[in-house]
Amino acid sequence: MPAERPLDEPGGCVLLADDEDALRRALGRQLRNRGYAVVEASTGKQAIAMLDEALVDVVVCDINMPEMDGMTLLKLIRERDAELPVVLLTGSPDVATAVKAVGYGAFEYLTKPDDLSRLGDSVARAVTQRRASTVRRRLLESAQASTERRVRHTGPIATGALVDGRYRIGKLLGIGGMGTVYEARREDLAGMPVAVKVLHPRLEARSDQLRRFRREAEVVAKINHANIVKIIDFISADDGPHCLVMELLDGETLASAIAHDGAFTEQRVAFIAVQVLAALEAAHGVNVLHRDLKPENIFLTNISGVADVVKLLDFGVAKLTVSDEESRLTETGIILGTPAYMAPEYARGEGTSSSGDLYALGCVMYEALTGKQPFAAANYNALLFAIQEKTPQPVRELRADVSAELAAIIERAMSKNASERFASAKEMASALKPWTTWEPPRDSSRKAIATAPTEESQPVRSRS
Repeated sequence: MPAERPLDEPGGCVLLADDEDALRRALGRQLRNRGYAVVEASTGKQAIAMLDEALVDVVVCDINMPEMDGMTLLKLIRERDAELPVVLLTGSPDVATAVKAVGYGAFEYLTKPDDLSRLGDSVARAVTQRRASTVRRRLLESAQASTERRVRHTGPIATGALVDGRYRIGKLLGIGGMGTVYEARREDLAGMPVAVKVLHPRLEARSDQLRRFRREAEVVAKINHANIVKIIDFISADDGPHCLVMELLDGETLASAIAHDGAFTEQRVAFIAVQVLAALEAAHGVNVLHRDLKPENIFLTNISGVADVVKLLDFGVAKLTVSDEESRLTETGIILGTPAYMAPEYARGEGTSSSGDLYALGCVMYEALTGKQPFAAANYNALLFAIQEKTPQPVRELRADVSAELAAIIERAMSKNASERFASAKEMASALKPWTTWEPPRDSSRKAIATAPTEESQPVRSRS
């Protein structure tokens, strides 16, 4: 890939792709007269090759080209560069194509010949946006590097350290994207065992991350449900670490269980799913969306000898649907959470709803039954496009013994169209009732040492 263009360099470079030679040359002259460098391609394949050779600030391409149309070219560009502006041209405009183009991330959609006089102004806006996004990215990289330099010598909390005068730190349990989790004892309450999740020092200087960390405590306290991990305390002090104190759980994540148990039975999947749905029903009832439901955030524990009791973890990217603060903290178009389980509308950066959590649970059930995620791709952007455009391999093609009825429930939960999914967590749980009239396993032979919620932690396990 060519190096980045200096930000103070005037003009910019336009890649112009159109199979109509006369029109392409005329548009090229128009843009050169406005001070832009222009490289031309007569096919989509030529355009992709030129992106490896030229410092391109904006792409202008015709939708209808032989071999590779403009929409396909746009998808390929998005897989390479999420921020490169692409202006699409068409001689046969229609609303459906325009909507689709915007959904794929087109900067603008112009018709030929009526809108061609606006092309120069459109390119000018696109170049300005490209430069602005480059400035933002460089500032963010600089700020992150500065923060990392400031905390470079800040190591993990030592075993035996006393946090907030009450919590005696024990062994390390896991490390996630936002924090490190330790086993601890609360000395002012007879040594009560707890889990302490400490915000990574490199994130403490970022006010958005600190607010998100605090909000996790507020959100979980607001819900108070048996299938959601309990938050006991939140610690924030100028002279100490920022911490969440949670109940200490004994067991393993669903991701770990899938890894060593292989494909689950229909009954086990349904038993786990209805508990997750109960937690989601409680959360949605107080206008909270989880937004990062995945096997790593579903913890399986034993209570009174009953295995696979669910504790839903990590509300760090949850959304309060009626909160003005939330709208500032996670603005429209910013994608949070784990891509493999994102609903298509969320992958497009659109607004989220409770339906997105049900979609994610459908993906989790698919994986528990088949051992495979429904979508896989070579990189982040390719995965987002697969979620929006491709259909996963049917469950019954991967496991013929799965009933058509359960497969249909999963397919409905994973519908591309949010309106075709279940209307609520309660409705989806009701659909799963035929698979939950069984006796859950008791006195499991698997034993796991204590662990605690963290988005990427995998518990250390021993077998009896």
